[in-house]
Amino acid sequence: MNNQENWIIIARFGRPHGVKGFVTVHSFTEPRDNVLKYENWHAFINNKWQPIKLLRAEVQNKSIIAQIEGYPERELVAQLTNIEIAVRQEQLEKLEPGEYYWHQLIGMNVINQQGKSFGKVIEIIPTGANDVLVVEGNKRHLIPYLPGKFILDVDANQQLITVDWDMDF
Repeated sequence: MNNQENWIIIARFGRPHGVKGFVTVHSFTEPRDNVLKYENWHAFINNKWQPIKLLRAEVQNKSIIAQIEGYPERELVAQLTNIEIAVRQEQLEKLEPGEYYWHQLIGMNVINQQGKSFGKVIEIIPTGANDVLVVEGNKRHLIPYLPGKFILDVDANQQLITVDWDMDF
Protein backbone atom coordinates (compact mmCIF):
# COMPACT_ATOMS: atom_id res chain seq x y z
CA MET A 1 0.00 0.00 0.00
CA ASN A 2 2.85 2.42 0.64
CA ASN A 3 4.49 1.88 -2.74
CA GLN A 4 5.90 5.33 -3.54
CA GLU A 5 4.97 5.08 -7.23
CA ASN A 6 1.24 4.84 -6.53
CA TRP A 7 1.14 8.22 -4.79
CA ILE A 8 0.94 11.62 -6.46
CA ILE A 9 1.82 14.59 -4.29
CA ILE A 10 -0.86 17.25 -4.73
CA ALA A 11 0.00 19.66 -1.92
CA ARG A 12 2.07 20.36 1.17
CA PHE A 13 0.96 21.60 4.56
CA GLY A 14 2.27 25.00 5.56
CA ARG A 15 2.21 26.72 8.91
CA PRO A 16 -0.74 26.83 11.31
CA HIS A 17 -3.37 29.49 10.67
CA GLY A 18 -5.02 31.06 13.69
CA VAL A 19 -5.70 29.28 16.96
CA LYS A 20 -8.56 26.94 16.00
CA GLY A 21 -6.53 24.16 14.40
CA PHE A 22 -6.43 25.44 10.82
CA VAL A 23 -3.34 24.84 8.70
CA THR A 24 -2.28 26.39 5.41
CA VAL A 25 -2.33 24.07 2.37
CA HIS A 26 0.09 24.84 -0.46
CA SER A 27 -1.63 23.32 -3.49
CA PHE A 28 0.31 21.94 -6.47
CA THR A 29 -2.87 21.65 -8.56
CA GLU A 30 -3.98 23.99 -11.31
CA PRO A 31 -6.14 25.86 -10.49
CA ARG A 32 -4.96 25.72 -6.90
CA ASP A 33 -8.37 25.03 -5.35
CA ASN A 34 -8.65 21.78 -7.38
CA VAL A 35 -6.77 20.20 -4.48
CA LEU A 36 -10.10 20.23 -2.61
CA LYS A 37 -11.77 18.07 -5.28
CA TYR A 38 -9.63 15.10 -4.30
CA GLU A 39 -10.89 12.73 -1.64
CA ASN A 40 -8.86 10.31 0.43
CA TRP A 41 -5.94 12.57 1.23
CA HIS A 42 -2.89 10.88 2.67
CA ALA A 43 0.00 12.52 4.53
CA PHE A 44 3.55 11.23 4.78
CA ILE A 45 3.80 10.83 8.56
CA ASN A 46 6.27 8.55 10.37
CA ASN A 47 7.82 7.43 7.06
CA LYS A 48 4.59 6.13 5.54
CA TRP A 49 1.47 7.41 3.78
CA GLN A 50 -1.38 7.63 6.26
CA PRO A 51 -5.00 8.59 5.56
CA ILE A 52 -6.09 11.96 6.89
CA LYS A 53 -9.59 13.36 7.03
CA LEU A 54 -10.30 16.88 5.88
CA LEU A 55 -12.95 18.34 8.20
CA ARG A 56 -13.23 21.80 6.71
CA ALA A 57 -11.47 23.94 4.12
CA GLU A 58 -11.61 27.58 3.08
CA VAL A 59 -10.23 29.17 -0.04
CA GLN A 60 -8.91 32.62 0.79
CA ASN A 61 -7.38 35.27 -1.47
CA LYS A 62 -3.87 33.88 -1.50
CA SER A 63 -4.17 30.62 0.38
CA ILE A 64 -6.19 27.58 1.29
CA ILE A 65 -6.65 26.72 4.94
CA ALA A 66 -7.93 23.43 6.30
CA GLN A 67 -8.91 21.66 9.50
CA ILE A 68 -7.71 18.06 9.77
CA GLU A 69 -9.31 15.45 12.02
CA GLY A 70 -7.15 14.73 15.07
CA TYR A 71 -5.44 18.14 15.00
CA PRO A 72 -7.90 20.40 16.86
CA GLU A 73 -5.48 23.09 18.02
CA ARG A 74 -2.59 25.17 16.78
CA GLU A 75 0.13 23.27 18.68
CA LEU A 76 -0.98 19.92 17.25
CA VAL A 77 -1.55 21.09 13.68
CA ALA A 78 1.94 22.64 13.71
CA GLN A 79 3.24 19.04 13.51
CA LEU A 80 1.90 18.89 9.94
CA THR A 81 4.06 21.80 8.71
CA ASN A 82 5.96 20.78 5.54
CA ILE A 83 4.25 17.36 5.40
CA GLU A 84 3.29 16.35 1.86
CA ILE A 85 -0.27 15.48 0.87
CA ALA A 86 -0.86 12.81 -1.76
CA VAL A 87 -3.62 10.87 -3.48
CA ARG A 88 -3.52 7.58 -5.34
CA GLN A 89 -2.53 7.91 -8.97
CA GLU A 90 -5.85 6.34 -10.03
CA GLN A 91 -7.69 9.38 -8.64
CA LEU A 92 -6.20 11.71 -11.27
CA GLU A 93 -8.40 12.73 -14.18
CA LYS A 94 -7.65 11.19 -17.55
CA LEU A 95 -6.00 13.77 -19.78
CA GLU A 96 -6.50 14.46 -23.45
CA PRO A 97 -3.82 13.13 -25.83
CA GLY A 98 -0.80 15.43 -25.73
CA GLU A 99 -1.51 16.60 -22.16
CA TYR A 100 0.69 15.52 -19.26
CA TYR A 101 0.84 15.82 -15.52
CA TRP A 102 4.08 17.25 -14.15
CA HIS A 103 5.00 13.99 -12.46
CA GLN A 104 4.95 12.32 -15.89
CA LEU A 105 7.46 14.82 -17.35
CA ILE A 106 9.88 14.87 -14.41
CA GLY A 107 12.68 12.39 -15.04
CA MET A 108 12.31 12.40 -18.84
CA ASN A 109 15.40 12.87 -20.99
CA VAL A 110 15.51 15.99 -23.15
CA ILE A 111 17.19 16.15 -26.56
CA ASN A 112 17.24 18.63 -29.43
CA GLN A 113 16.40 17.88 -33.07
CA GLN A 114 20.02 16.83 -33.70
CA GLY A 115 19.80 14.24 -30.91
CA LYS A 116 22.09 16.11 -28.51
CA SER A 117 21.19 15.56 -24.86
CA PHE A 118 20.36 18.40 -22.51
CA GLY A 119 19.89 16.05 -19.55
CA LYS A 120 16.81 15.15 -17.51
CA VAL A 121 13.83 17.18 -16.33
CA ILE A 122 14.38 17.57 -12.57
CA GLU A 123 11.69 20.14 -11.80
CA ILE A 124 8.96 22.24 -13.39
CA ILE A 125 8.45 25.87 -12.44
CA PRO A 126 5.05 27.54 -12.88
CA THR A 127 5.55 31.11 -14.09
CA GLY A 128 1.99 32.16 -14.81
CA ALA A 129 2.47 32.61 -18.56
CA ASN A 130 3.74 29.05 -19.06
CA ASP A 131 5.52 26.32 -17.16
CA VAL A 132 9.30 26.03 -17.43
CA LEU A 133 11.19 22.72 -17.54
CA VAL A 134 14.32 22.70 -15.38
CA VAL A 135 16.69 20.35 -17.20
CA GLU A 136 19.90 19.23 -15.49
CA GLY A 137 22.78 17.80 -17.51
CA ASN A 138 26.27 19.15 -18.17
CA LYS A 139 24.68 22.47 -17.35
CA ARG A 140 21.27 23.66 -16.20
CA HIS A 141 18.72 24.63 -18.86
CA LEU A 142 15.41 26.43 -18.34
CA ILE A 143 13.13 25.56 -21.26
CA PRO A 144 9.64 27.06 -21.58
CA TYR A 145 7.02 24.32 -21.89
CA LEU A 146 5.37 25.59 -25.06
CA PRO A 147 4.26 22.66 -27.26
CA GLY A 148 4.60 23.40 -30.95
CA LYS A 149 7.12 26.15 -30.29
CA PHE A 150 9.94 24.86 -28.07
CA ILE A 151 8.52 21.44 -27.18
CA LEU A 152 8.40 19.46 -30.42
CA ASP A 153 7.54 16.00 -29.11
CA VAL A 154 6.88 14.17 -25.85
CA ASP A 155 7.32 10.40 -26.13
CA ALA A 156 6.08 8.90 -22.86
CA ASN A 157 7.04 5.37 -23.92
CA GLN A 158 10.66 6.37 -24.60
CA GLN A 159 10.67 8.88 -21.70
CA LEU A 160 11.98 11.46 -24.16
CA ILE A 161 11.18 15.11 -24.86
CA THR A 162 12.44 16.63 -28.12
CA VAL A 163 12.94 20.39 -28.05
CA ASP A 164 13.80 23.23 -30.39
CA TRP A 165 16.29 24.87 -28.05
CA ASP A 166 19.88 26.04 -28.34
CA MET A 167 22.44 24.10 -26.29
CA ASP A 168 24.07 27.39 -25.28
CA PHE A 169 20.94 28.88 -23.64
